[in-house]
Amino acid sequence: MTASPATPDMDAGQNGPQRISTGSGQQGPVHTGMRPGSDRVLARFIRLCSAVLATPVPQEAAALIVNRIAEIAPMDRAVLVRLHGKGAIQAVTGGGKTAQDSRFADAVESVRKQYRDRQTALILPPAADGGRMNAALHTVQSAMGGTQILWLPLWMDREGTAPPAYALWLERWRNRPWEKSDVELLGHAALFMAHGLARPRAEANRSRKRWVRSAAALLLILLMALPVTSNVTAPVRVAPDRPHHIFAPMDGILKELHVQPGQWVKKNDVLFRYDARVLEKRLDEAHRNVAVARAKLAKLEGAAHRDREARAELPVQRLEVERAEADAAFYARQRSRAAVRSGQAGVVVLDDPDALVGAALQTGQAVLSVADPDRTKLRLWVPASDVGFIRKGARAAARLDSAPFRSIPAVIARVGFDIQLSPEGVPSVMAEAIWTGEGAEVQPGQKGAAKIYGDSTFLGMQILRKPLIALRSLIGF
Repeated sequence: MTASPATPDMDAGQNGPQRISTGSGQQGPVHTGMRPGSDRVLARFIRLCSAVLATPVPQEAAALIVNRIAEIAPMDRAVLVRLHGKGAIQAVTGGGKTAQDSRFADAVESVRKQYRDRQTALILPPAADGGRMNAALHTVQSAMGGTQILWLPLWMDREGTAPPAYALWLERWRNRPWEKSDVELLGHAALFMAHGLARPRAEANRSRKRWVRSAAALLLILLMALPVTSNVTAPVRVAPDRPHHIFAPMDGILKELHVQPGQWVKKNDVLFRYDARVLEKRLDEAHRNVAVARAKLAKLEGAAHRDREARAELPVQRLEVERAEADAAFYARQRSRAAVRSGQAGVVVLDDPDALVGAALQTGQAVLSVADPDRTKLRLWVPASDVGFIRKGARAAARLDSAPFRSIPAVIARVGFDIQLSPEGVPSVMAEAIWTGEGAEVQPGQKGAAKIYGDSTFLGMQILRKPLIALRSLIGF
């Protein structure tokens, strides 16, 4: 730490009789104009600065400064002034207290307002006797046979980036002037005194911060120990409850789709049609086969009364006619199935209608569903790591994307066993939940998220469970 001497705004004064104020408020012995040797002054300077820097609390440092600063430069009274905030006077020589509303306090306040941003020492010029503040300063300067006041800011660094927090009000009575050498010496000491006042405050701040951190840590531990209900979150989708599934009645190509997802249909409404061109061709061939078989049967019946071979072929031909008629009836029924109809009224549940048109259907393949919109349920994809926390009958609350601030209560009705990928690509187990209370009034196909509640646990375990699982997977324990 490098001290920069403060340059006073003054002319060099002359030595004169000097008196130092004692703790009892009485004046001490008169000092001669002879100055102590430089070695002695340096020793006193070092002792004072070391004592100030060694004080544990700011109050002790303030008292030490105002009572011992006369050791390095003669003066009659020293006052420590705080430059910001209420209560400007912090300490006075002798330990006495000065009222903050006295005329002396008014004088200090007037100087503080005018020079609080100053970084260098200043011998206060005579104040004009006008105005309340100036009158108070004029009164102080006129007292004690004339008082010479040195304003000494306790600067913090050479560059002046840190504004001073304190200043010293130093008095010499009976118009004894301040010498340039004294002011320069006091300017060097100002740096050490400033850090002596600031250091204990920094330590107090650090102590306060440690206390705040300890209190925050204790509060965090208490919060982590709070009992809460464990819960997991899973993506959900509203699915129809017990819908009427429409299966492909035969193999073929789906030619026309007459409905769209969410469309209301009545019973026996056409849902989709097959490409029936192959069926119609086979039906025409079957009809021709029937006509040919019947013609041959009629010919054999005409020749049977005179031709023994014709009589023998007659039963076989009758069977051939029956077979041809059965084929024709089969293809006729297949053609009637080309138009697939709804077995009940409801809304159409279908994921991708465009993918069905032109698709090759196989007999028994599920094509779409017709569901009652008033009967729905929740389908949940519970992450595999959370399956152990849920069970049948657990409470759940769903929030759908269409109404994110609305919570709909439900209860888990079924939990699956097989692990499969959810729509988000997460290994999950399928679960189903039913609504509790009155109807949820939601449409099939809506998506959202659900919170599933489990047993009681600690808040810390609820928060740290997944990070601990990730850490265990990372380190292999």
